[in-house]
Amino acid sequence: MKLNYGSSVPISTIDWHGHVSVVFFLRGCPFRCPYCQNYELLVESNMTDVSVLEAAVKKSRPFVSSMVLSGGEPLIQKKASMHLARFAKSNGLLVGVHTCGFYPKVVAEMIDESLVDKFFVDVKAPLDNFGMYTKAIGFCEPQEACDCIRVNPEEVVKKVSESILTVIQSDVDLELRTTAIRDFIGNADDISKIAASILKLTGRKDIPYVIQQGIPEHAMLESMRDTLPYNRDEMLELASVAHEFLDNVWIRTKEKGNEKV
Repeated sequence: MKLNYGSSVPISTIDWHGHVSVVFFLRGCPFRCPYCQNYELLVESNMTDVSVLEAAVKKSRPFVSSMVLSGGEPLIQKKASMHLARFAKSNGLLVGVHTCGFYPKVVAEMIDESLVDKFFVDVKAPLDNFGMYTKAIGFCEPQEACDCIRVNPEEVVKKVSESILTVIQSDVDLELRTTAIRDFIGNADDISKIAASILKLTGRKDIPYVIQQGIPEHAMLESMRDTLPYNRDEMLELASVAHEFLDNVWIRTKEKGNEKV
């Protein structure tokens, strides 16, 4: 089997809080988020035999407890993602998946086969606001690095919501996360709307919600690269806004890493 392969991190302590992981970044994504830092994975091709990644898992195995699939969007390559998850499980590793949530049927299949221990789902904008999601995913926005996308934002929100509910209804762990980008999406009003939409969708206040400090200097959209990131104090203020709706709120910053607020 061949897959469209981006890169890997043999030993990571930041991609799954509390676990040491080998991380694979797979190419391809249905979105074109202007702030994406892995945009080189979106359009180029690097077809690689899966045995190369299997060998990397075996090499990292003595030092890690988990494998994380990231991207891009790993679930766009369903067969490869499921194969790698099975291989990791057969080698005694936990499996985590970073996903934009656009492939709820793949999420369901992986849960049904007990292939994933935790899903990390991006909530890029309020789940009841198609307009803000349109902006966040780069739909029909002029992009400097690639053409705009043509997925339907209403369909996107529906699928992301379905993915979240599918995980909640299983025994698989879930983390929801939003990347906060100054002057784009992630100010206090945006975070309030996102947190409220999560509570509205799930009916639960205990779901882990992480507000990530966006670092725009490597963003796909060149005009965004001079944007100043939110500092830790500002991130703490955003978390306090999210706490109006959710109880299990975290921030993720370069200064302090993961912090429960």
